[in-house]
Order: sequence, then structure tokens, then C-alpha cells
Amino acid sequence: MDRHSQHRPPDRSGTSPTVVCVLITIAFDADVDAQAGAYATGILAMMVSGAFAVTVSTARRGHRPAAIGFALLTLVLLYALVYNIVDKPDGITISGFFIAGIILVSLISRIARTTELRADRIVFDTLAHDQSINIVVDRRQTGDSAEYRAKELEQRGSSPVPGPAHALFLEIDVGGPSDFSDTRTVHGVEVGDYRVLRAEAPAAPNAIAAILLTLRDATGVRPHCYFAWAEGSPLRHMFRYFLLGRGDTAPVTREIIRSNEPDPDRRPGIHVGS
Repeated sequence: MDRHSQHRPPDRSGTSPTVVCVLITIAFDADVDAQAGAYATGILAMMVSGAFAVTVSTARRGHRPAAIGFALLTLVLLYALVYNIVDKPDGITISGFFIAGIILVSLISRIARTTELRADRIVFDTLAHDQSINIVVDRRQTGDSAEYRAKELEQRGSSPVPGPAHALFLEIDVGGPSDFSDTRTVHGVEVGDYRVLRAEAPAAPNAIAAILLTLRDATGVRPHCYFAWAEGSPLRHMFRYFLLGRGDTAPVTREIIRSNEPDPDRRPGIHVGS
């Protein structure tokens, strides 16, 4: 069973470099001579990297004479790079501003898109329910029955997980955090007596929110999701989320759901135990 959970957002992949390039061009009055140092610095840095990579590759293959030759070439190019930086420091300055600009614009873009679901469509390979959907979020370690048994006991001891039936576990394997939109397939597996939903996504909170909303719409049942509080500094978790797609998952998931579902009565329930 599947559904479209949101429209595909516009592709902004080339926006950041373009904006920074335009700003640099304006700053130097589109003067090619003024930007020559930066161009030479970039080209030499690329050549040094390539020569070094070839040196390492030939050395690992046991081609000693070739490795020595490429090593000498690397040293020559490195000398040229250092001399160019000393002679025309504006090159490394422009390169530094370009890198800083890319990072800044990319960070602003990522923050602005924090509450997106990051999924065009959620697809379940199997889907069954008994008019009650209680989901425990788990970060898989061993993936055996003992892990799920311990996790369920932990949640039942700290959260209001209702009923005697086993909860449904949800596991998100985080991939590239810059992949903002795609089809997510949720696979159902059984480990002993436990039922587990598994999916891959660029960020855990966005994927969990999209799955909960899709479950609600597909079944007509308002799901409830149970988390444990993350240990550590909230600031560290914030940076982990922006860079790696993981962090203090529960509050971010709740905010994403709030941003995408205006009716509080229709929002999936988010519960966090100590």
C-alpha cells in the first residue's frame, strides 16, 4: 500500500555555488586578472591531489620506479602551489571565502528545510493492524529477539504503551543526509515474536514523521510512537542532526509532524520516556 506523502520540492542543488560565484564576480568587478590567483591555486591544488593519489596507488601496487617518479612530480607541483600562494595570497583568500560561502548557504538551506518530510512516497510491502498502532523507535544493534525484548520492557517501564500485545518496532537506517526527496520503502520483518518495520532514509526524524503520517492515512488509525530521551548536550544533537541526520529524534519528529499536520487531533502521538 502506498501514497504520495508530499510534492517533490524544487531542486536547489546548484543554488549555493551559483550565488557564491556571482558574489565573488561582483566583488572583483568581473576582473579575470584579479581572479587569476584563485584559478591558479585551485588548478595546482587539484593537480597536487591527483599526483599524490597516483603516487599512493602505484606504491601499493609495488611499482617502485613509477612511484618515485610520481612522488617527485607531486613535490614539484606542491612547490609550485606553495609559491603561488605566497606570491598571490589573494588566491587562497578567494578560495577560503568561496568555501565559507558554500558552507554558510548550504547550512541555511538545510536549516530552512528541517521540517520537510523528505519523501515523495512511502511504500509498505505489507500492512496489517488491529485498530491500534503502537510503534517503538529502535536503533538496531544486534537485531535479535533479546534486543527487542529489552527495548519493549524499557518502554513499558517509562512510557504508557497500552495493552498486552507486542509493540511494532520501527528502525531507520540513515544514509546520505543531503538526499531530500525520494521513495521510501518500508519492509516488515519478524524477529522471533517481534514485528519490525525497517527503512532507509537520509534523516531519521523526517522518515519517522513521514511513515507515521502515511500509516494514519492508509489505515485510518492514529498511530502512537514511543521514544527514549537521547543522552548528551542538545547543541551536540542539533549539529549531529544537521550533519548526519541523527540527533535527539523525538522533538524533531514532533515538530515535523506539527508543521505538516495543522489539526492537533489528527497528529500521530509522540511519547518520550525517561
